[in-house]
Amino acid sequence: MSVPLLSLRTAYCFRIWTATAAISALLGAAPAQAAVTLPKVFGNDMVLQSGEPLNFWGWADVGEKVTIKQAGVVLAVAEGKGSTTPWKVQLPAQKSGPVPDLEISSSNTLTLSNILAGEVWLCSGQSNMVMTVQKGPWCGYGGVLDADKETAAATDGTIRLFQAGKGWRVCSPETVPEFSGTAYFFARHLRAELKAPVGLLLAVAGGTAAERWTPARVLESDASFQSLKLKAKTLNEDPRLAEDRKAMEAWKKEVEAAKSAGTQGPAAPKLQLTPDQNFAAQDSAPVLTTGSLYENNIRPLAPFNIKGAVWYQGESNARRGELYASLMGHLIGGWREDWGTPFPFVVVTLAGFGKPEPWTPNQGSYALMREAQIQVARDVPGVGVVSATDVGEASNIHPPNKQAVGARAALWALNHVYKRNTVSEGPVFGEVTFSPGKAVVPVLKSGDGLHLKGPGGFELAGIDHNFVPATAELKGSEIEVRAPGVEHPTSLRYAFRNFPECTVYNGAGLPSLPFRTDRRPVDPAAN
Repeated sequence: MSVPLLSLRTAYCFRIWTATAAISALLGAAPAQAAVTLPKVFGNDMVLQSGEPLNFWGWADVGEKVTIKQAGVVLAVAEGKGSTTPWKVQLPAQKSGPVPDLEISSSNTLTLSNILAGEVWLCSGQSNMVMTVQKGPWCGYGGVLDADKETAAATDGTIRLFQAGKGWRVCSPETVPEFSGTAYFFARHLRAELKAPVGLLLAVAGGTAAERWTPARVLESDASFQSLKLKAKTLNEDPRLAEDRKAMEAWKKEVEAAKSAGTQGPAAPKLQLTPDQNFAAQDSAPVLTTGSLYENNIRPLAPFNIKGAVWYQGESNARRGELYASLMGHLIGGWREDWGTPFPFVVVTLAGFGKPEPWTPNQGSYALMREAQIQVARDVPGVGVVSATDVGEASNIHPPNKQAVGARAALWALNHVYKRNTVSEGPVFGEVTFSPGKAVVPVLKSGDGLHLKGPGGFELAGIDHNFVPATAELKGSEIEVRAPGVEHPTSLRYAFRNFPECTVYNGAGLPSLPFRTDRRPVDPAAN
Protein backbone atom coordinates (compact mmCIF):
# COMPACT_ATOMS: atom_id res chain seq x y z
CA MET A 1 0.00 0.00 0.00
CA SER A 2 1.44 3.38 -0.93
CA VAL A 3 0.62 6.85 -2.11
CA PRO A 4 2.49 8.12 -5.20
CA LEU A 5 5.23 10.63 -4.51
CA LEU A 6 4.33 14.09 -5.76
CA SER A 7 7.24 16.34 -6.69
CA LEU A 8 9.29 15.22 -3.71
CA ARG A 9 12.59 16.50 -5.06
CA THR A 10 11.40 19.92 -6.30
CA ALA A 11 12.67 23.31 -5.13
CA TYR A 12 14.47 22.67 -1.91
CA CYS A 13 13.50 24.92 0.96
CA PHE A 14 16.45 25.38 3.29
CA ARG A 15 14.78 25.91 6.66
CA ILE A 16 16.13 28.68 8.88
CA TRP A 17 16.45 27.39 12.36
CA THR A 18 18.24 28.15 15.61
CA ALA A 19 19.79 25.38 17.68
CA THR A 20 19.66 25.58 21.46
CA ALA A 21 22.84 25.51 23.51
CA ALA A 22 22.05 21.94 24.57
CA ILE A 23 21.70 20.77 20.98
CA SER A 24 24.85 22.59 20.00
CA ALA A 25 26.73 20.77 22.74
CA LEU A 26 25.35 17.45 21.53
CA LEU A 27 26.48 18.18 17.99
CA GLY A 28 29.94 19.15 19.07
CA ALA A 29 29.72 22.95 19.11
CA ALA A 30 32.35 24.30 21.49
CA PRO A 31 31.88 27.26 23.82
CA ALA A 32 32.49 30.64 22.20
CA GLN A 33 36.00 30.46 20.79
CA ALA A 34 37.86 31.01 17.57
CA ALA A 35 37.86 27.44 16.29
CA VAL A 36 35.21 26.52 13.72
CA THR A 37 33.25 23.37 14.64
CA LEU A 38 30.88 21.07 12.74
CA PRO A 39 28.00 18.78 13.62
CA LYS A 40 29.14 15.22 14.29
CA VAL A 41 27.19 14.00 11.25
CA PHE A 42 29.83 15.67 9.07
CA GLY A 43 32.90 13.49 9.38
CA ASN A 44 35.46 11.31 7.67
CA ASP A 45 33.99 8.33 5.78
CA MET A 46 30.59 9.98 5.41
CA VAL A 47 28.17 9.55 2.53
CA LEU A 48 26.56 12.67 1.06
CA GLN A 49 23.34 12.63 -0.91
CA SER A 50 24.22 12.86 -4.59
CA GLY A 51 22.54 14.94 -7.24
CA GLU A 52 21.30 17.92 -5.21
CA PRO A 53 22.70 21.03 -3.45
CA LEU A 54 24.04 20.07 -0.04
CA ASN A 55 23.10 21.72 3.24
CA PHE A 56 26.20 22.41 5.31
CA TRP A 57 26.49 24.17 8.65
CA GLY A 58 28.60 24.64 11.77
CA TRP A 59 29.61 27.17 14.44
CA ALA A 60 32.15 29.95 14.69
CA ASP A 61 32.63 33.20 16.58
CA VAL A 62 30.41 36.09 15.59
CA GLY A 63 31.78 37.72 12.46
CA GLU A 64 34.45 35.08 11.88
CA LYS A 65 34.93 34.15 8.22
CA VAL A 66 34.54 30.45 7.40
CA THR A 67 35.70 29.14 4.02
CA ILE A 68 34.73 25.75 2.56
CA LYS A 69 37.00 24.43 -0.19
CA GLN A 70 37.18 21.31 -2.31
CA ALA A 71 40.31 20.48 -4.32
CA GLY A 72 41.52 24.03 -3.74
CA VAL A 73 38.33 25.60 -5.10
CA VAL A 74 36.21 27.77 -2.80
CA LEU A 75 32.70 26.32 -2.66
CA ALA A 76 31.18 28.69 -0.11
CA VAL A 77 32.00 31.35 2.47
CA ALA A 78 30.04 31.85 5.70
CA GLU A 79 30.14 34.24 8.63
CA GLY A 80 30.14 32.95 12.20
CA LYS A 81 27.11 33.67 14.39
CA GLY A 82 28.36 32.43 17.74
CA SER A 83 28.34 29.12 19.57
CA THR A 84 24.56 28.66 19.71
CA THR A 85 23.52 29.86 16.26
CA PRO A 86 24.90 27.98 13.24
CA TRP A 87 26.22 29.49 10.07
CA LYS A 88 24.76 27.66 7.09
CA VAL A 89 25.53 27.39 3.40
CA GLN A 90 24.67 25.18 0.45
CA LEU A 91 27.42 23.32 -1.37
CA PRO A 92 27.24 22.23 -5.01
CA ALA A 93 25.65 18.91 -5.87
CA GLN A 94 28.04 15.95 -6.02
CA LYS A 95 28.03 13.09 -8.51
CA SER A 96 27.63 9.56 -7.18
CA GLY A 97 30.99 8.08 -6.24
CA PRO A 98 34.15 9.31 -4.49
CA VAL A 99 34.14 12.96 -3.38
CA PRO A 100 37.31 15.06 -3.01
CA ASP A 101 38.18 16.11 0.53
CA LEU A 102 36.33 19.06 2.02
CA GLU A 103 38.43 21.70 3.79
CA ILE A 104 36.71 24.00 6.30
CA SER A 105 38.87 26.79 7.61
CA SER A 106 38.79 29.90 9.74
CA SER A 107 41.43 30.34 12.43
CA ASN A 108 41.69 26.55 12.34
CA THR A 109 41.28 24.05 9.50
CA LEU A 110 39.17 20.90 9.44
CA THR A 111 39.56 18.34 6.66
CA LEU A 112 36.90 15.74 5.87
CA SER A 113 38.25 12.82 3.85
CA ASN A 114 37.26 9.45 2.37
CA ILE A 115 33.86 10.84 1.41
CA LEU A 116 31.37 9.27 -0.97
CA ALA A 117 28.26 10.62 -2.64
CA GLY A 118 25.32 8.29 -3.08
CA GLU A 119 21.94 7.57 -1.52
CA VAL A 120 21.36 8.59 2.11
CA TRP A 121 18.48 7.22 4.19
CA LEU A 122 17.45 7.93 7.76
CA CYS A 123 16.56 4.71 9.65
CA SER A 124 14.73 5.10 12.93
CA GLY A 125 12.47 3.34 15.43
CA GLN A 126 12.64 1.09 18.45
CA SER A 127 14.20 -2.29 19.21
CA ASN A 128 13.49 -4.10 15.94
CA MET A 129 15.34 -1.32 14.11
CA VAL A 130 18.02 -1.40 16.81
CA MET A 131 18.54 -5.18 16.48
CA THR A 132 22.05 -5.71 15.17
CA VAL A 133 23.50 -8.19 12.69
CA GLN A 134 25.32 -9.96 15.52
CA LYS A 135 24.58 -10.33 19.21
CA GLY A 136 27.10 -8.71 21.50
CA PRO A 137 27.66 -6.21 24.32
CA TRP A 138 26.20 -3.58 21.98
CA CYS A 139 22.86 -5.47 21.64
CA GLY A 140 21.88 -8.50 23.70
CA TYR A 141 19.02 -9.45 21.37
CA GLY A 142 21.05 -9.05 18.19
CA GLY A 143 21.74 -11.85 15.75
CA VAL A 144 19.96 -12.06 12.39
CA LEU A 145 19.41 -15.21 10.35
CA ASP A 146 22.76 -16.69 9.29
CA ALA A 147 24.56 -13.96 11.22
CA ASP A 148 28.04 -15.44 10.83
CA LYS A 149 27.62 -15.90 7.10
CA GLU A 150 26.21 -12.38 6.68
CA THR A 151 29.08 -10.90 8.69
CA ALA A 152 31.75 -12.63 6.65
CA ALA A 153 30.13 -11.40 3.42
CA ALA A 154 29.89 -7.75 4.55
CA THR A 155 32.85 -6.50 2.52
CA ASP A 156 31.24 -3.63 0.59
CA GLY A 157 32.88 -0.45 1.88
CA THR A 158 30.47 1.76 -0.09
CA ILE A 159 27.80 1.00 2.53
CA ARG A 160 28.33 3.23 5.55
CA LEU A 161 26.43 3.96 8.75
CA PHE A 162 26.32 6.98 11.03
CA GLN A 163 25.19 6.70 14.64
CA ALA A 164 25.46 9.34 17.36
CA GLY A 165 28.41 8.63 19.63
CA LYS A 166 29.98 6.26 17.10
CA GLY A 167 30.34 8.47 14.04
CA TRP A 168 30.54 7.13 10.50
CA ARG A 169 31.58 3.50 10.09
CA VAL A 170 32.53 1.79 6.85
CA CYS A 171 30.89 -1.59 6.30
CA SER A 172 33.27 -4.51 6.87
CA PRO A 173 33.20 -7.86 8.69
CA GLU A 174 34.69 -6.03 11.66
CA THR A 175 32.07 -3.24 11.84
CA VAL A 176 28.85 -4.78 10.50
CA PRO A 177 28.11 -6.87 13.62
CA GLU A 178 27.04 -3.59 15.28
CA PHE A 179 24.98 -2.36 12.30
CA SER A 180 21.19 -2.41 12.52
CA GLY A 181 20.14 -5.55 10.64
CA THR A 182 17.08 -3.96 9.01
CA ALA A 183 19.03 -0.87 7.96
CA TYR A 184 21.98 -2.88 6.65
CA PHE A 185 19.89 -5.24 4.51
CA PHE A 186 17.92 -2.26 3.20
CA ALA A 187 21.17 -0.59 2.17
CA ARG A 188 22.62 -3.78 0.70
CA HIS A 189 19.60 -4.27 -1.53
CA LEU A 190 19.66 -0.65 -2.72
CA ARG A 191 23.37 -0.87 -3.36
CA ALA A 192 22.99 -3.99 -5.48
CA GLU A 193 20.27 -2.45 -7.63
CA LEU A 194 21.44 1.16 -7.91
CA LYS A 195 25.21 0.53 -8.06
CA ALA A 196 25.63 3.63 -5.89
CA PRO A 197 27.08 4.12 -2.40
CA VAL A 198 24.51 4.03 0.40
CA GLY A 199 24.72 5.99 3.63
CA LEU A 200 22.56 5.25 6.66
CA LEU A 201 21.74 7.68 9.46
CA LEU A 202 20.66 5.49 12.38
CA ALA A 203 18.56 7.09 15.14
CA VAL A 204 17.11 4.38 17.38
CA ALA A 205 16.18 3.52 20.97
CA GLY A 206 14.66 0.27 22.20
CA GLY A 207 11.35 0.17 24.06
CA THR A 208 10.33 3.67 23.04
CA ALA A 209 6.94 5.10 22.07
CA ALA A 210 6.31 7.19 18.96
CA GLU A 211 5.28 10.19 21.07
CA ARG A 212 8.88 10.62 22.17
CA TRP A 213 10.03 10.72 18.53
CA THR A 214 7.45 13.36 17.58
CA PRO A 215 8.31 17.09 17.71
CA ALA A 216 6.37 18.60 20.60
CA ARG A 217 5.69 21.74 18.59
CA VAL A 218 3.49 19.92 16.07
CA LEU A 219 1.21 18.59 18.81
CA GLU A 220 0.71 21.88 20.63
CA SER A 221 -2.28 22.87 18.48
CA ASP A 222 -3.87 19.39 18.57
CA ALA A 223 -6.79 19.67 20.99
CA SER A 224 -7.23 15.92 21.33
CA PHE A 225 -3.56 15.49 22.23
CA GLN A 226 -3.74 18.26 24.81
CA SER A 227 -6.72 16.48 26.37
CA LEU A 228 -4.71 13.24 26.49
CA LYS A 229 -1.80 15.08 28.07
CA LEU A 230 -4.04 16.45 30.82
CA LYS A 231 -5.40 12.98 31.56
CA ALA A 232 -1.88 11.54 31.54
CA LYS A 233 -0.71 14.17 34.00
CA THR A 234 -3.57 13.35 36.36
CA LEU A 235 -2.91 9.60 36.13
CA ASN A 236 0.81 9.82 36.67
CA GLU A 237 0.60 12.28 39.55
CA ASP A 238 -1.72 10.00 41.54
CA PRO A 239 0.19 9.44 44.81
CA ARG A 240 -1.08 5.87 44.94
CA LEU A 241 0.89 5.10 41.77
CA ALA A 242 4.18 6.19 43.34
CA GLU A 243 3.40 4.26 46.52
CA ASP A 244 2.55 1.10 44.57
CA ARG A 245 5.74 1.32 42.53
CA LYS A 246 7.82 1.85 45.65
CA ALA A 247 6.20 -1.18 47.28
CA MET A 248 6.84 -3.32 44.20
CA GLU A 249 10.50 -2.30 44.03
CA ALA A 250 10.96 -3.17 47.71
CA TRP A 251 9.23 -6.51 47.21
CA LYS A 252 11.43 -7.41 44.23
CA LYS A 253 14.55 -6.74 46.30
CA GLU A 254 13.22 -8.92 49.10
CA VAL A 255 12.47 -11.73 46.63
CA GLU A 256 16.00 -11.54 45.21
CA ALA A 257 17.49 -11.58 48.71
CA ALA A 258 15.38 -14.61 49.65
CA LYS A 259 16.39 -16.39 46.47
CA SER A 260 20.07 -15.80 47.21
CA ALA A 261 19.58 -17.09 50.77
CA GLY A 262 17.63 -20.11 49.57
CA THR A 263 14.57 -19.14 51.57
CA GLN A 264 10.93 -18.53 50.76
CA GLY A 265 10.29 -15.02 49.46
CA PRO A 266 7.53 -12.76 50.79
CA ALA A 267 4.08 -12.55 49.21
CA ALA A 268 3.52 -9.78 46.69
CA PRO A 269 2.21 -6.56 48.22
CA LYS A 270 -1.42 -5.60 47.86
CA LEU A 271 -1.52 -2.66 45.46
CA GLN A 272 -3.86 0.30 45.74
CA LEU A 273 -4.46 0.65 41.99
CA THR A 274 -6.11 -2.00 39.84
CA PRO A 275 -4.17 -3.60 36.97
CA ASP A 276 -6.21 -1.56 34.48
CA GLN A 277 -5.33 1.65 36.31
CA ASN A 278 -1.65 0.70 36.27
CA PHE A 279 -1.82 -0.06 32.55
CA ALA A 280 -3.50 3.29 31.93
CA ALA A 281 -0.70 5.11 33.74
CA GLN A 282 1.99 3.20 31.81
CA ASP A 283 0.27 3.84 28.49
CA SER A 284 -0.09 7.54 29.13
CA ALA A 285 3.44 8.19 30.40
CA PRO A 286 5.01 8.74 26.92
CA VAL A 287 2.55 11.58 26.32
CA LEU A 288 4.34 13.50 29.08
CA THR A 289 7.75 13.12 27.42
CA THR A 290 6.73 13.98 23.88
CA GLY A 291 9.67 15.04 21.73
CA SER A 292 12.46 13.93 24.05
CA LEU A 293 14.03 11.46 21.61
CA TYR A 294 13.29 13.71 18.67
CA GLU A 295 15.28 16.54 20.24
CA ASN A 296 18.31 14.36 20.94
CA ASN A 297 18.30 12.02 17.94
CA ILE A 298 16.43 13.51 14.97
CA ARG A 299 16.65 17.29 15.18
CA PRO A 300 20.48 17.28 15.33
CA LEU A 301 20.57 15.51 11.95
CA ALA A 302 18.40 18.04 10.12
CA PRO A 303 18.79 19.26 7.45
CA PHE A 304 21.58 16.83 6.41
CA ASN A 305 20.47 15.79 2.94
CA ILE A 306 18.58 12.49 2.83
CA LYS A 307 16.65 10.65 0.16
CA GLY A 308 14.06 9.34 2.60
CA ALA A 309 13.38 7.55 5.88
CA VAL A 310 12.58 4.01 7.03
CA TRP A 311 10.57 3.69 10.26
CA TYR A 312 10.24 0.42 12.23
CA GLN A 313 8.42 1.03 15.50
CA GLY A 314 5.10 0.40 17.21
CA GLU A 315 5.34 -2.31 19.84
CA SER A 316 5.37 0.34 22.57
CA ASN A 317 2.19 1.93 21.18
CA ALA A 318 0.21 -1.29 20.81
CA ARG A 319 -2.15 -0.63 23.72
CA ARG A 320 -3.30 2.61 22.10
CA GLY A 321 -3.25 1.73 18.43
CA GLU A 322 -6.37 3.76 17.68
CA LEU A 323 -4.29 6.93 18.21
CA TYR A 324 -1.28 5.84 16.14
CA ALA A 325 -2.29 6.97 12.64
CA SER A 326 -2.89 10.55 13.76
CA LEU A 327 0.31 10.56 15.81
CA MET A 328 2.40 9.31 12.88
CA GLY A 329 0.93 12.02 10.67
CA HIS A 330 2.28 14.57 13.15
CA LEU A 331 5.66 12.83 13.40
CA ILE A 332 6.17 12.64 9.64
CA GLY A 333 4.99 16.20 9.12
CA GLY A 334 7.33 17.50 11.82
CA TRP A 335 10.37 15.70 10.44
CA ARG A 336 9.65 16.87 6.92
CA GLU A 337 9.33 20.43 8.20
CA ASP A 338 12.81 20.16 9.70
CA TRP A 339 14.29 19.04 6.40
CA GLY A 340 12.24 21.49 4.35
CA THR A 341 11.07 18.81 1.93
CA PRO A 342 8.39 16.07 1.94
CA PHE A 343 10.91 13.24 1.70
CA PRO A 344 9.66 9.65 1.17
CA PHE A 345 8.83 7.75 4.34
CA VAL A 346 8.60 3.95 4.58
CA VAL A 347 6.67 2.38 7.48
CA VAL A 348 7.31 -1.26 8.44
CA THR A 349 4.35 -3.12 9.95
CA LEU A 350 4.74 -4.94 13.23
CA ALA A 351 5.87 -8.55 12.99
CA GLY A 352 3.60 -11.24 14.36
CA PHE A 353 4.20 -11.95 18.04
CA GLY A 354 2.54 -13.40 21.11
CA LYS A 355 -0.88 -14.97 21.34
CA PRO A 356 -3.04 -15.15 18.21
CA GLU A 357 -6.00 -13.10 19.46
CA PRO A 358 -6.11 -9.48 18.27
CA TRP A 359 -5.98 -8.05 21.79
CA THR A 360 -4.37 -9.04 25.08
CA PRO A 361 -4.19 -6.90 28.21
CA ASN A 362 -0.39 -6.96 28.35
CA GLN A 363 0.41 -6.74 24.66
CA GLY A 364 -2.43 -4.61 23.33
CA SER A 365 -3.36 -4.97 19.68
CA TYR A 366 -0.76 -5.47 16.97
CA ALA A 367 -3.73 -5.90 14.60
CA LEU A 368 -4.90 -2.34 15.27
CA MET A 369 -1.33 -1.07 15.00
CA ARG A 370 -0.89 -2.60 11.55
CA GLU A 371 -4.24 -1.16 10.51
CA ALA A 372 -3.04 2.28 11.64
CA GLN A 373 0.30 1.88 9.85
CA ILE A 374 -1.52 1.02 6.63
CA GLN A 375 -3.82 4.01 7.12
CA VAL A 376 -0.84 6.36 7.40
CA ALA A 377 0.31 5.25 3.95
CA ARG A 378 -3.19 5.87 2.59
CA ASP A 379 -3.58 9.30 4.16
CA VAL A 380 -0.14 10.93 3.97
CA PRO A 381 1.39 11.62 0.53
CA GLY A 382 4.77 10.06 -0.09
CA VAL A 383 4.39 7.40 2.62
CA GLY A 384 4.60 3.68 1.92
CA VAL A 385 4.04 0.63 4.07
CA VAL A 386 5.78 -2.75 3.83
CA SER A 387 4.85 -5.91 5.67
CA ALA A 388 6.89 -7.65 8.34
CA THR A 389 3.74 -9.34 9.65
CA ASP A 390 4.67 -12.77 8.32
CA VAL A 391 8.29 -12.86 9.54
CA GLY A 392 7.38 -12.88 13.23
CA GLU A 393 7.82 -15.58 15.84
CA ALA A 394 5.24 -16.20 18.57
CA SER A 395 7.80 -16.27 21.38
CA ASN A 396 10.35 -13.79 20.02
CA ILE A 397 9.50 -10.10 19.77
CA HIS A 398 12.77 -9.60 17.83
CA PRO A 399 12.47 -12.03 14.90
CA PRO A 400 15.83 -12.66 13.19
CA ASN A 401 14.64 -12.48 9.57
CA LYS A 402 15.66 -8.89 9.05
CA GLN A 403 16.80 -9.73 5.52
CA ALA A 404 13.17 -9.86 4.36
CA VAL A 405 12.28 -6.63 6.15
CA GLY A 406 15.19 -4.67 4.71
CA ALA A 407 14.67 -6.05 1.20
CA ARG A 408 10.95 -5.22 1.20
CA ALA A 409 11.61 -1.65 2.30
CA ALA A 410 14.22 -1.37 -0.46
CA LEU A 411 11.78 -2.70 -3.06
CA TRP A 412 9.30 0.02 -2.12
CA ALA A 413 12.03 2.66 -2.44
CA LEU A 414 13.24 1.28 -5.77
CA ASN A 415 9.72 1.36 -7.21
CA HIS A 416 8.33 4.57 -5.75
CA VAL A 417 11.43 6.73 -5.27
CA TYR A 418 13.86 5.53 -7.92
CA LYS A 419 11.14 4.61 -10.44
CA ARG A 420 12.49 1.13 -11.11
CA ASN A 421 10.10 -1.39 -12.64
CA THR A 422 10.06 -3.71 -9.64
CA VAL A 423 7.26 -5.50 -7.81
CA SER A 424 7.16 -3.73 -4.45
CA GLU A 425 3.97 -4.87 -2.77
CA GLY A 426 1.97 -8.02 -2.19
CA PRO A 427 -1.45 -8.82 -3.65
CA VAL A 428 -3.93 -5.97 -3.21
CA PHE A 429 -7.51 -6.84 -2.32
CA GLY A 430 -10.57 -5.20 -3.81
CA GLU A 431 -14.04 -4.76 -2.34
CA VAL A 432 -15.33 -7.91 -0.65
CA THR A 433 -18.79 -9.19 -1.61
CA PHE A 434 -20.93 -11.38 0.64
CA SER A 435 -23.51 -13.96 -0.36
CA PRO A 436 -25.11 -16.93 1.40
CA GLY A 437 -22.36 -19.18 2.74
CA LYS A 438 -19.34 -17.31 1.41
CA ALA A 439 -17.35 -14.13 0.90
CA VAL A 440 -15.53 -13.35 -2.34
CA VAL A 441 -12.28 -11.38 -2.20
CA PRO A 442 -11.17 -10.00 -5.58
CA VAL A 443 -7.45 -9.43 -6.06
CA LEU A 444 -6.86 -6.25 -8.02
CA LYS A 445 -3.06 -6.48 -8.22
CA SER A 446 -0.93 -9.53 -7.62
CA GLY A 447 2.48 -9.02 -9.22
CA ASP A 448 4.04 -12.11 -10.79
CA GLY A 449 1.10 -14.34 -9.93
CA LEU A 450 -1.16 -15.08 -6.99
CA HIS A 451 -0.54 -17.88 -4.49
CA LEU A 452 -2.24 -19.29 -1.40
CA LYS A 453 0.24 -20.96 0.93
CA GLY A 454 -2.64 -22.57 2.77
CA PRO A 455 -6.39 -22.29 3.30
CA GLY A 456 -6.13 -20.30 6.56
CA GLY A 457 -5.59 -16.73 7.63
CA PHE A 458 -9.20 -15.64 7.05
CA GLU A 459 -12.11 -15.29 9.46
CA LEU A 460 -15.82 -14.77 8.79
CA ALA A 461 -18.61 -13.44 10.99
CA GLY A 462 -22.34 -13.06 10.61
CA ILE A 463 -24.68 -10.57 12.21
CA ASP A 464 -23.67 -11.93 15.63
CA HIS A 465 -20.14 -10.54 15.03
CA ASN A 466 -18.60 -13.82 16.16
CA PHE A 467 -15.56 -14.39 13.97
CA VAL A 468 -14.96 -18.00 12.96
CA PRO A 469 -11.77 -19.40 11.35
CA ALA A 470 -12.48 -19.80 7.64
CA THR A 471 -11.20 -21.78 4.67
CA ALA A 472 -9.95 -19.90 1.61
CA GLU A 473 -9.85 -21.23 -1.93
CA LEU A 474 -8.18 -19.54 -4.88
CA LYS A 475 -10.37 -19.27 -7.97
CA GLY A 476 -8.64 -17.36 -10.74
CA SER A 477 -8.13 -13.81 -9.53
CA GLU A 478 -10.55 -14.22 -6.63
CA ILE A 479 -10.42 -15.87 -3.24
CA GLU A 480 -13.56 -17.58 -1.95
CA VAL A 481 -13.86 -17.78 1.82
CA ARG A 482 -16.25 -20.02 3.77
CA ALA A 483 -16.58 -20.82 7.46
CA PRO A 484 -18.56 -23.58 9.17
CA GLY A 485 -21.77 -22.31 10.74
CA VAL A 486 -21.58 -18.88 9.13
CA GLU A 487 -24.44 -19.13 6.66
CA HIS A 488 -24.90 -15.43 6.07
CA PRO A 489 -21.50 -13.75 6.47
CA THR A 490 -21.39 -9.97 6.89
CA SER A 491 -17.74 -9.35 7.89
CA LEU A 492 -14.34 -10.72 6.87
CA ARG A 493 -10.89 -10.40 8.38
CA TYR A 494 -7.50 -11.45 7.02
CA ALA A 495 -4.38 -11.75 9.19
CA PHE A 496 -6.08 -9.52 11.71
CA ARG A 497 -4.48 -10.96 14.84
CA ASN A 498 -1.45 -10.24 17.01
CA PHE A 499 0.22 -13.37 15.65
CA PRO A 500 -1.65 -14.12 12.42
CA GLU A 501 -1.39 -16.78 9.77
CA CYS A 502 -0.37 -15.16 6.46
CA THR A 503 -1.25 -17.16 3.38
CA VAL A 504 -1.74 -14.76 0.43
CA TYR A 505 1.43 -14.04 -1.57
CA ASN A 506 2.46 -13.08 -5.08
CA GLY A 507 5.09 -14.67 -7.28
CA ALA A 508 7.72 -12.27 -5.94
CA GLY A 509 7.21 -13.70 -2.44
CA LEU A 510 5.56 -10.57 -1.06
CA PRO A 511 2.56 -10.97 1.27
CA SER A 512 -0.77 -9.18 1.26
CA LEU A 513 -1.28 -6.65 4.00
CA PRO A 514 -3.74 -7.50 6.81
CA PHE A 515 -7.25 -6.09 6.47
CA ARG A 516 -10.82 -6.29 7.73
CA THR A 517 -14.20 -5.15 6.45
CA ASP A 518 -15.68 -4.34 9.88
CA ARG A 519 -14.85 -1.46 12.18
CA ARG A 520 -16.05 -2.91 15.44
CA PRO A 521 -14.02 -2.38 18.63
CA VAL A 522 -11.41 -5.10 18.91
CA ASP A 523 -11.89 -5.33 22.66
CA PRO A 524 -13.63 -3.07 25.18
CA ALA A 525 -10.39 -2.85 27.13
CA ALA A 526 -8.82 -1.05 24.18
CA ASN A 527 -10.81 2.05 25.04
